[in-house]
Amino acid sequence: MQLSYLVITLRNKEIMTQQVALVTGASSGIGKAAAELLARNDYYVFAMARRIDRLEQMRSDNIEPVHLDVIDAEAVKTAINHVMATKGRIDVLVNNAGYGQLGAIECVSMEAAHQQFEVNVYGYARFMQAVLPHMRAQKSGCIINIASILGKITLPGFGWYAASKHAVEALSETLRGEVMEFGINVVVIAPGLIHTEFAAKEFELLKTVTHPSAYQKLLAALPRLLEDESKAPGPEIIAEAVLKLPQLHFHPCDTRFQPTPKQP
Repeated sequence: MQLSYLVITLRNKEIMTQQVALVTGASSGIGKAAAELLARNDYYVFAMARRIDRLEQMRSDNIEPVHLDVIDAEAVKTAINHVMATKGRIDVLVNNAGYGQLGAIECVSMEAAHQQFEVNVYGYARFMQAVLPHMRAQKSGCIINIASILGKITLPGFGWYAASKHAVEALSETLRGEVMEFGINVVVIAPGLIHTEFAAKEFELLKTVTHPSAYQKLLAALPRLLEDESKAPGPEIIAEAVLKLPQLHFHPCDTRFQPTPKQP
C-alpha cells in the first residue's frame, strides 16, 4: 500500500515538473521544427496555429495541438487558461506566428499594414501579456521572440515587414529589463534567409498590392533578393537555438541570439 502510494506520488511529481512550452505558428517552418524538437527533448508542447489539420498530424504524447489565431484575444486567454488548468505551469513561450507583407510603402494599403502589425507585433504582445503573470508567479520562464535580420536593417520593398520586426526587437529589449528580476529571460532570435514556405507566401501577398509603373524596377528586384532561399539552411537550425536558449543566461543588454550554420 505504501509502496503504491510512493510510486503514484513520484509519477505525479514527474508529470507536474515536466517543462511546458507554447509555440505559435507551429503548423509549418520554424514553429513546426521547434515544437517537434522540444517534444523530442521531453517538453510538453502546446502547438498553436490556425491550420488545425496540419497540427493534428503532429499530435503525440508530448505535442497537443491548439487551434488558435493570434489576433483573437479571447482565444489566446482561453488557450492560456487551458494550459494552466492541465499543466499548471508555462516554462517557454516561442512567439513565432507571422508573415511578410511585401510592397512599396506608398502602395501597401493602411489596412494591410495594420494587419501586418496585428499579427507580427500585437500577436506577440498578447501572448507575452498572457503568460507573464504565470511566469512571475513561478519565478522562472523564457520568452523567445522570433524576429528577423530585417529587424536590424531593411531593404526596399520590405518596409512594413521590417517595421514590425523592429518593433518586436524594441518590445523584447524593453520587456527583458522589466522582468529579469522575476527570473524570466526574454530573447530574440533574428534569422536571415531560412528555407521554409515563408518566401512563397510573401510573393503571393505581393500580388495583392497594386504598384504604378514607377516601381517596376523594385518589383523586378524583389525575387532576386530571395532567389537563394532554396539553398538556405532549414528551420532546424532555429529549432536548435530555441532548445538551447532556456538553459542560457544573458547580460541585461544582450537579448538577441543569432544562430549560425554548422560548418561542414
